[in-house]
Formats: sequence, structure tokens, C-alpha cells
Amino acid sequence: MANLDDRFDIDHRTEAFERHERGLLVCLAGPGTGKTTSLLARTAALTGRGCDPETICYLTFIREISSAFVDDYTERFGAAALNTAPRISTLHSYACRVLRNLGFRIGYDGDLLFTNVAEADDASQTFLEDLLRLIGRDECRTVPQLREHLKRVKAAWRDAVDPATLPVLPSAILGPACDLLRCYRLVDWDQTIALADRLLREVDELPDWIAKIRHYYVDEFQDFNRAEQAVIGFLADRSESMVIVGDDDQSLYSSRGGSPDGIRALYIDERNDRVSLVKCYRCPDTIVAPTNTFQAAMSASPRPMTQSRAGGDVLCYRFKSSKAEVAFLVEYLNSRIAELPETPKPKDGIVCLFPSKRVLNAYFDMLSPSIPCVKRSVGATQTRLLMERVLGSLLSPGQRFFERLLLNIYDNVKPRHRHLIVARVLERDVSPSAACESLINDGALTGRALAATREFVSTCNAIGARNVAEVAQLLSVKTGAAVDQIAREIDVLLAGDDVDAVERIATICDTLLPDTATPPVDLRAVQFLTVHGSKGLTKRTVVVPGLEQAWLPGEAVNQDLAERRRLFFVALSRASDRLLLTFPHNRGGNDSLNFDMPGRGTASPFIGQAGLTACYHE
Repeated sequence: MANLDDRFDIDHRTEAFERHERGLLVCLAGPGTGKTTSLLARTAALTGRGCDPETICYLTFIREISSAFVDDYTERFGAAALNTAPRISTLHSYACRVLRNLGFRIGYDGDLLFTNVAEADDASQTFLEDLLRLIGRDECRTVPQLREHLKRVKAAWRDAVDPATLPVLPSAILGPACDLLRCYRLVDWDQTIALADRLLREVDELPDWIAKIRHYYVDEFQDFNRAEQAVIGFLADRSESMVIVGDDDQSLYSSRGGSPDGIRALYIDERNDRVSLVKCYRCPDTIVAPTNTFQAAMSASPRPMTQSRAGGDVLCYRFKSSKAEVAFLVEYLNSRIAELPETPKPKDGIVCLFPSKRVLNAYFDMLSPSIPCVKRSVGATQTRLLMERVLGSLLSPGQRFFERLLLNIYDNVKPRHRHLIVARVLERDVSPSAACESLINDGALTGRALAATREFVSTCNAIGARNVAEVAQLLSVKTGAAVDQIAREIDVLLAGDDVDAVERIATICDTLLPDTATPPVDLRAVQFLTVHGSKGLTKRTVVVPGLEQAWLPGEAVNQDLAERRRLFFVALSRASDRLLLTFPHNRGGNDSLNFDMPGRGTASPFIGQAGLTACYHE
């Protein structure tokens, strides 16, 4: 196959996307170099050649990037074109649909729930506590120990390795974990890919919706792990064409198995067509220059970008104290807000980027009293979670783990009773409510536990029968919302379709529990994100406060250090106009980052490696 860089100059490499017909086209695309524009141009070319949009599928890594692609598609082709657009999805959503279609072959029939069973939230805690009681062995006595074992299992799934082969994993844990997941019809996010891959390879005939797809786009390939790459390889072998786009210099997710090695291997494979995008349309020359300088320091094979325009500002300041730094940032950010258009677009906005949530939260606390700013939600309250789960159960009344979570609100069902219920779920492969009914009939429950389980079964039956009045009464008691209003909202929910169910449930919860609602997006507010959360982002002004060695790179070495460099590379390349880097030498007593740590108060070495100098600011 061909290196298409030799055929198309840097201003015309989108043509490589438009003309590609069969097999793999692998593209290394630097930040802001037009990969989305090229994929949209390919869409226009394919449909112009008579391809039905249903035969085209875009797959990416996270929902935010797929949403951004939807926005760009709408901007290019118009809102009406979304009705006939190609499938636009994350790979996990694609795998979830595979499981819903084919999961019955491996005991995953009925309504499935997809989650992360190793998180530190109440749902994961419930699953782990149930599992721990089933194991009852010396190898694993606590939930934290069990969580660490399951993290090893998840890593094996991500690496396309059979967890049963892990020497550090007691066989007493893996079997019960998989059995309990299956009986709850619960699928861990990392297990999702492993199960979907297995099902796709075992079936004689693919589902119609997959068989129709002849052309794939795979975006952000550098962040996919080995199991995800295996699924992509399977799909590539069964399609007419696949365009894979990524950037090894922007690989940030080693914590979940991502690595730059995958995209590098594909790019040097001479069996594939190859092209690189190096003309940066996002950043002006003043920002491209330090980005290129830093890339040359971080990469053995740098691909320097060329700028498409002149202008822009890059500022780098050091301050005597975090108090002085924050005072400057307040003035600077308020000035940038004042310059925004009356009706700003998302790309007009301002973002502050941080290497970790800890640093982000510290600066948010210091800056939020003086500037309008927003950070992503930190999670729902228990009241909202209950509302969401009951409403979700109404739409999927057979989902077993929703029932198990609902059981937690009955205080008189003690841990020993829950153990009996979970054991019966496993023994008979039934729902928790069915397990309770059988235990009641067997006389295994008495007293308050008997009354509570009867109430639980009645609630589950009301949900299954979609008895709006009874469900509304339960939610009113548990949440304080008005029963009549709950009933009206449930009627609206049940009258809709399943396409936008998650959004409709969120809207209802916002209405019934307004204190838990996420504020509407304010495009004039400064957005606070970790650098990980900024992938795919373009903002006019990008600020990186607290850029001390302590936080970036910290004490990272070897591969971790390489990833921290890529993190800084991503931060440098988000701005379309202004880039500001700041850090203090000292922190006050009321600064939550004021603790002894190597590198605190010292400039990140990445600043110098980008060819920048931190000037002292009074």
C-alpha cells in the first residue's frame, strides 16, 4: 500500500480521505490539524458515490468526542441531516448493543445494565459486598481487597488476557464474580468489550445492523486498549474500508490500557495506506512554535506542525505566592470574559486546565468566589440516585441489579438476609424480588425482615406492572417530591420511546429535584477541566495555573513520565488564540495545596522544554 504523504501536499491531504476506497487508511493527525474536517469530507464523498449513510459508522473513545463529532456534523450538513446521518457512537455503546442483541447466547438475556464494578460508589459497593459474602475465604476478607482483585481482572479484560491465567488472582474470586454479574444481568465496562468480541467471533451470521456497515471511521485510536483494538480489527476484516485516525503524541489513558504503540504499529505497516495531517488550523504560530519545540523534546520521531495563521499570545508567569497568582488570574479571566461576544459559541470560551482533580478543586475553590466558573458534576445525591433508578426500572422493569439496589432502602433487610437473597438469586438465576418471594414461601424470613421483603416485592411488582400511583407514592415518601407531580412525570416518561431515555430521566429528575439539577451551560463562565477531560477541545483562551514540578510531571518516571509529557503537549495545543501558564513559588496557610512535596514552588521542567521562560510578575 502507499504512503500518501508523497502524493498529497500538506494542504490537500483531506483528498486522501475522500478517495480512499478499500482496506485500511491509517492517519496520524496532530492537534487541530483537521481530522474531523477530513472525516466529514469522506462522508460527503461516500454518500456522493451512492453509499447509504447506514453503511457508514463513526466510532470513538468517549462520549464527549462523539458528541463533538455530532456537533461538527450538524454544522457541516445541517440539523436536518442528522435524521439520515451515519451511526455515530463510542465503541462501548457499539459493544453494548452487541450484547443486547446476542447476550442471550451466554446467559445475558433480558435487560442489561452496564457499569464499573470497581468504582468507589454505592452501586459498586453493593456488588462487592454481595460478592465478598459469597467468597468467604482467607484470600480476600475485605471490600478494598476484593476491589483490588477485580481491578486485576479488569486489566486482563482490557489487555485481551483470560483472567483465569493470572497468577495473582485466587480462582475462588473469578468464578463467583462472573456468575454474580451474569445473574444480575450486570456487565462491567471492561468486560463489555471482552464479551462483545467473543460473541462477534462465535456467531455464524452478524446482526443485520452490523452487516449493513461497510465503512468505518475510528477516531482517537491511540486511547483504545488491546481488547478494543481487537474488536476494531475484527470489524476491519469484515468491512470494505476503515479509516483509523489517532495521534501517538496524545495518548493519555495508560490507566485503562491505552498506548501509543497500537497506532504506531498500524502506521508503519506497509500493508496499509498511510497519511499524516500536520497543518494546524486551531493554533496560531505563537502557540504552534512552543508546541513543536516541546514535541521535539518528547518524541524520538517528531512530526512538527505548520501553522495556518499568524497571531495569538503565549504568556508564562511566576508569582511570589499563590495569593498573587490568584489575584492576577481573577483580573485576567474577568478581562477575557468581558471580551466574549454577546452570544458566544463554545469555541469562543475560556478553559482552565489542570493535571489532576486535586489541583483543579484547589484552584476552583480559590477562583470561584471572584469569577463565573464551572466544573463537571461530582456525582448525584442518594435521593437523586434513587429517583433515577426507580425511573430506569420503570423503563426496564426486568433489570435485576436495579432491583438489588432498591433493596438497600429497606433497613430491616439486614446483611444476613441479603446474603440469603443473593444466594437464592445465584442458585435459581432469578431476580432479587423473585428470590425474596421464594424465601418468603419457604419461611426463611421472619419478623421485620419478612415485612420489609414483602414491601420490597410489592414495590418491584408495582414497577413491573407500571402501577404509576403506587410507584409515585413510594418516590414521594423517599424523596419528598409531590406525589401528583411525580405521577404526571412518570406518565410522560412511559409515553415516550427508549431512544432518549437517559436524557428524559435526567430532565424529570431536574424537575422533581431541582436542587440536584446541573446548572445550564453558561458559555461565558470559565470551564475547569483536567487535561484528560480536554481531549478534542478547542477554546479561544486556555489557562494552565499551578504549573509546578510537583504536579507536572510530579515524581513520574519511565512510561509514566512519557505520558505526563503527552499530557502537557495536549494542554499546549487546545488554544486558538491565547495560552497562559502560571505558577507560584509559595502557598499560604489556607491553600489546600500547601503541603510538603518535592517540586512544589518550582517551575515544571516542561515549560523550559517548550522553549518558554517564566517571567516574574509583580
